[in-house]
Amino acid sequence: MDDTGISQIELGWLLSSFLWGYTLFQFPGGLLSEKIGPKSTLILCTLGCTFITIISGFIVIGGFSLALMIPLLFICRFLLGMFQGPLFPAMAGGVIARWFPSGSWALPNGLNSTALALGSATTPPLIVILAQYFGWQATFFLISILGLLGSIIWWKYSTNWPKEHPDINQKELELIGQTEFNNNEMSWPMVKEVLADKNVLYAALGYGSMNYVFFIFYSWIFIYFVDIRGFSVLEGGFLASLPFLMGAIGATLGGYLCDKLQIRYGVKWGHRIPIIIGLVPSAGFLIFGSVTENPYLAVLSLSFCYGFIELTEGPFWSTIGFVSDKPQAAGGILNTGGNLGGVLATPLIPIMADQFGWMIALNSGVFFALLGVFAFMQIKFK
Repeated sequence: MDDTGISQIELGWLLSSFLWGYTLFQFPGGLLSEKIGPKSTLILCTLGCTFITIISGFIVIGGFSLALMIPLLFICRFLLGMFQGPLFPAMAGGVIARWFPSGSWALPNGLNSTALALGSATTPPLIVILAQYFGWQATFFLISILGLLGSIIWWKYSTNWPKEHPDINQKELELIGQTEFNNNEMSWPMVKEVLADKNVLYAALGYGSMNYVFFIFYSWIFIYFVDIRGFSVLEGGFLASLPFLMGAIGATLGGYLCDKLQIRYGVKWGHRIPIIIGLVPSAGFLIFGSVTENPYLAVLSLSFCYGFIELTEGPFWSTIGFVSDKPQAAGGILNTGGNLGGVLATPLIPIMADQFGWMIALNSGVFFALLGVFAFMQIKFK
């Protein structure tokens, strides 16, 4: 921010522009994946994100005035969010729901979130290291290589359905079972049915409440550690990876726990229990992390907060397959609600911090964590 002259509040609006694109294209992205299949959808996502990242790199080295650079980056962030919009609906409702048997969806969904957390954990120190050696402007181009590699690997190996894959045998197909989900069919009555499903809407409200806390970390934790807790940029970059490492562990454990609890307690409580033990403790850790004067205890407590928050990822996404027979479209609604939490939190946190201090700003997440539990308890499983 120092190199560009962008303030924290301006940065908040830039970060939220990604969320607007990401949120608005969740449901359309889910419909797209229902129509063309998850393979093509995910290739489109990764290539689109790679292209926009490269364009952003050219903008920051282009010598534009601040008055012009901010709106250009705002547009790029919006487009980046737009291309990423279909990712989770296509993965959860298109890949996992088709490739895993019913009752075994939470763990792979948790592992999907684990991969996100690991990527988030490695990004701050990786960007810091690359910036020190090549300059921060070059990082836009260097990280784009990963997008190209991921697109090639997915295009070469993946298929839309298990039966289309040359390495899948008959026993594996029998284990997966026959899905009751539609085969690339979508009509306006189906769209209205998904939009009017109260269970999907309650899940979206709960997921949005959880994601309010998620985006406190995703958007602001590095800046909080450096500017408020007094860590150096290098140390802050590495410490900012700790919550995401805890999140990776939490997402995997949450998915595993949900699948196991379904066997013992049934689908309803198999999903409810991980949500409760994820969101309630996270509120307590968020409070302690914001009030303790010891900066390292703050890092530890906030890392536990994020780990417990991520415990709920697999159960939230597994829920969609049990309340809707259009899981990609319903997943789009779920993540629309989820990212409305981010649309709210990302610009609101620096504004609240400026007006009331960071302690109040962080603790606003406590209300949303508890709201997430309440909303999820309203869901009626089939």
